[in-house]
Amino acid sequence: MPAGSSWRGVYQGPYHIALNIWVDGNRAVGNWRAVGDREGQFSGTAFGNLLVINWVEQATGSAERWSGRGYFVYGGAQPGKPAQIYGEWGMGRSGRTSPWWAVKRAEEPLGDRAAPLIDKDADEQYRDETPGCEMGNCDTHDAEEQ
Repeated sequence: MPAGSSWRGVYQGPYHIALNIWVDGNRAVGNWRAVGDREGQFSGTAFGNLLVINWVEQATGSAERWSGRGYFVYGGAQPGKPAQIYGEWGMGRSGRTSPWWAVKRAEEPLGDRAAPLIDKDADEQYRDETPGCEMGNCDTHDAEEQ
């Protein structure tokens, strides 16, 4: 892990409106609110700047659930740029993987582990034709170049 860095915090990317991560030693848990009225949770183990997770996600108000595994790699903040995480996720245990990333927005997660993340209608902004993240910097991500 980069000096002075921590997994704990709230992150945002093109899929995650808000991704919260809490840590206790090398154990991590998190939850998120995503575009398309989806919510998810994960648990995992941190190995320095690598976080290996198992996740579940569901559409709000639906019994349909998805699950899988993935990982994030923590990249420390650079001058003028926030810390970022990037990695891959896959469905089930052996499904094809896809890339994902997010930038760190705050050192403290939103609410507590059991609290709702944000207002149910907050992702309406992603259903129109507006490009990019409303909180800024999401469309200038460096992990895509790595």
